[in-house]
Amino acid sequence: QVCDQWRIRGNLSYNAGKLSEAEEHYSMGINAVSCDSIRGCVMKPLLLCYSNRAATRMSLKRMMEAIEDCEKASELEPTFLKATLRAGNCYLVLGDVESAVQCYTKCLGSETDVHLDRRLIIEAADGLQKAKKVAESSDQAAKLLNEGTKNSALNAVICIEKALSTSCFSECLLEMKGEALCILWRFDEMIRLCEQTLHVAKLNVKVDDRLGDHGGKCTRADLWRWNLQIKAYYHLGRFDMALDLIKKLESMPIKPLKLKNVTQRSSVEIASVIQELLRLKSSGNESFKSGRYNEAIEYYTAAVSKSYESRRFMAICLCNRAAAYQSLNQFADAILDCSLAIALDEKYHKALSRRAMLHEMIRDYEQSASDLQILISLLQTESDSSDKRELISTARSRLSFVEKMAKNETPLDFHRILGVKASDSEAEIKKAYRKAALKHHPDKARQGLAWNDEGEDWNGVWERIQSEAERLFKMIGEAYSVLSDT
Repeated sequence: QVCDQWRIRGNLSYNAGKLSEAEEHYSMGINAVSCDSIRGCVMKPLLLCYSNRAATRMSLKRMMEAIEDCEKASELEPTFLKATLRAGNCYLVLGDVESAVQCYTKCLGSETDVHLDRRLIIEAADGLQKAKKVAESSDQAAKLLNEGTKNSALNAVICIEKALSTSCFSECLLEMKGEALCILWRFDEMIRLCEQTLHVAKLNVKVDDRLGDHGGKCTRADLWRWNLQIKAYYHLGRFDMALDLIKKLESMPIKPLKLKNVTQRSSVEIASVIQELLRLKSSGNESFKSGRYNEAIEYYTAAVSKSYESRRFMAICLCNRAAAYQSLNQFADAILDCSLAIALDEKYHKALSRRAMLHEMIRDYEQSASDLQILISLLQTESDSSDKRELISTARSRLSFVEKMAKNETPLDFHRILGVKASDSEAEIKKAYRKAALKHHPDKARQGLAWNDEGEDWNGVWERIQSEAERLFKMIGEAYSVLSDT
């Protein structure tokens, strides 16, 4: 009687949406029954408390605990197939298709008519069909990922999304989706996937998935996410976050997981690469501050050549190299580097601002105004802050000035474009032209990024800088034509 009273109270709380309270009431009902009194009239209320608590825990996204309740109910009464069906539903949501199929098959193949009604049969049959479809989609996605191409990864995501619509808490499917997003270079999306799904994964962790001496706090769910996030943070140039996760992995008493379908460096290798890139950039900065601009360019160039997997870091090094080129009066080189940096990171304020300044310095006021307009629009779309407002105010002031200068139709500074002085001889001007024309020929634009054949598909980057390369090449030819005549 006490057990049944708690069950009724639990039902009232459940129907009112008070899930935690309902779970507590069902638990009180279960605990009210001693092991010695589990018989006869006590059996049904106890079964229902276990079954209802399982339903409540399912609503709380704690599927593993719900399965435990279903198993306890089945132990008490093997013919109570509602618990078996409910367990199958939990397994299916978790992506354990094999266990789900066993549960559904048991319901459909039962020889007894006890607790067996038409609704249970229909739900079990529907669950069995869904489980088979999840298995098919999962197998297809795995095959596509093994191909390792962008196109196959895109198709794999479609298959995975289809399976996740049923098995939304499947760690296997989520991991495959993360790997596919890495292949597609959709790193921000992949990081969100890892962060948004970890809480539920922790709620449903198996005892065997708890790792090492971390008090059960670290699980396999953490490991595959850390591996993918390290790769993502490395590619996004967020090296501090990558190194933090690498330290966590290295503190684990077991070897880090090797991802099934994504070719990647080990955490130790990534840490080594990051440290080398940071060293080159720091050395370049020090050389620049000391006025050793050619030396700074060498360091930045080395960093660029080794950072093809981290576009945002490469963009920073290119922008820094542009500053060094500017200090050496090599404005065409500086403008191209800024353009490359912007092509790699379209939201890179510093590169846009620097290119606007470089265009202003060679008296290309229309291009300077265009850069400043893009910069202002970009800043306005971002979160408001005092720093942002100051940047916008400064950019608007600069824009007002260059727009005014553009109306004067001032000729370009051809000496700065070629990187020569007014006092240079015709031979020196010709030499500078040949060097600039060779370097800035549109067909050789890719050399500015020290192309690596093992890198990602960069066609989109080349398309974004092609027009700028052609414009610079034309400007260099015009500069030589004017200066050689004078």
